[in-house]
Amino acid sequence: MNTQPFICLDMTSCLNNCGTTDSSSYQHGYLSSSGVSLPRENILFHTPFEFNDIPFVLYRQNYRDNMVTEGQAIQFPEARISKIHVLGASSDVNMSDYMYLKQHDTVLSREKMMLSHFASEAPFSRNACILETAGLNTLDGPLPHRTGRIWLDTLHLTEPLEINQLTFEDNPCMHIFGITLER
Repeated sequence: MNTQPFICLDMTSCLNNCGTTDSSSYQHGYLSSSGVSLPRENILFHTPFEFNDIPFVLYRQNYRDNMVTEGQAIQFPEARISKIHVLGASSDVNMSDYMYLKQHDTVLSREKMMLSHFASEAPFSRNACILETAGLNTLDGPLPHRTGRIWLDTLHLTEPLEINQLTFEDNPCMHIFGITLER
């Protein structure tokens, strides 16, 4: 039995969007429909870090570094979970949508995930800013006078559940960079 309190999900197989760019890849950025992206130099990929004593790992493969929740599913070894910590941002307005907690394709719970806009200065009250970038990137280059943000949203389950899959609504505006499950 695994007694570790946290499980940092490896999201590599679910990455389907480029939300961060550097000076040689502005044209690939697509955190918003206008091609805005976060500066990659502000983000550590494949390197564990902690925020409020919660561990996270952000993944990147080729240009992809986040998951747009377009009906995606993430599978993992079954675990008894009490909280789900989501790192992400909305590409439109502050937005909420549902995450489905499953055990062997059976939905056990539907939880509301809330992610604030990547440039919001008035986030959802339950979101905490875990990263603020020194500027934004556009298809034409840097936009140094604006900041971008990745938010933490924590979903507190009413009771612990044995689950092995998370699935998401078809929402092209919700971008998830990392998920940590808490036992």
